[in-house]
Amino acid sequence: MNTSIINEPQLLVTVSDPTMLTKLKNAIKMMNGVSSISISIMRPKKTGLELAEEDKAKGRVTQWNSVDEMFDTVLGE
Repeated sequence: MNTSIINEPQLLVTVSDPTMLTKLKNAIKMMNGVSSISISIMRPKKTGLELAEEDKAKGRVTQWNSVDEMFDTVLGE
């Protein structure tokens, strides 16, 4: 990786129509001084509740019969 890219100014463009990505990328490539172009798809982060519901749906849950049992398991005793 070219470390000089880190110190160069960067432009972040948000595009609502993904079909425009290729056309926009090609247009920017033609401009003088453009050293690199990358496309990343940003997905919204899941909330804690959404992650918990996903864990539950996939069976990634633990159940204890008592608080003492939980602490024994967590603390490895």
